[in-house]
Amino acid sequence: MVHKIRAVIIIIKLTCLLAIWSVHITNGQKVRARKAKHADLETNAVVQTENVPCTCAIFLTGQFNKYNRTEPPRGNPGIQLELMHNYPCTSAGNKQCSNRCLDAILKHLPNSPALICGTIDRDCFRERAYLFYQNCNPRWVNSNLSAGREFCCQNDRPMRCTKMAELIRETLLAGNRTTTDDDEYPDESI
Repeated sequence: MVHKIRAVIIIIKLTCLLAIWSVHITNGQKVRARKAKHADLETNAVVQTENVPCTCAIFLTGQFNKYNRTEPPRGNPGIQLELMHNYPCTSAGNKQCSNRCLDAILKHLPNSPALICGTIDRDCFRERAYLFYQNCNPRWVNSNLSAGREFCCQNDRPMRCTKMAELIRETLLAGNRTTTDDDEYPDESI
């Protein structure tokens, strides 16, 4: 009889220990909803970072690869807005962030040539502006939304693309008139 009581007590203790252990394991594995992981490029280590709020940016077609969506855009965006709102880290949250960015950027559309040309650090010819966003992690995502207009900038000022095309054409023609076949290959005089 004493052995049966000891066996029951041991079973109860084991059951309690298993219950405590399982609670401890599930508490330790709670998902932190507002944390994101990214790789530190210098050390190749995975780093925990705080959640990135919904952030919008306009990049021109010369800054990103349209065919490789995983490659990040190069350089600084023409326009960047941080909306200071955290959306869920899901596809629905990404869609909300993208729509909110579209609403915020539409306000700047009438003055966009002056804004874009004033903020980019280069000349551009017939480049389209695309909307990118960040939600939860510090990676730009191309929304594939474009204003549909082409931008031409020279010396930080907007220019009509037809006028810029004429200037480029004239420069190329002037360059072709100064070189002859003899000038291109001076060593080959046979």
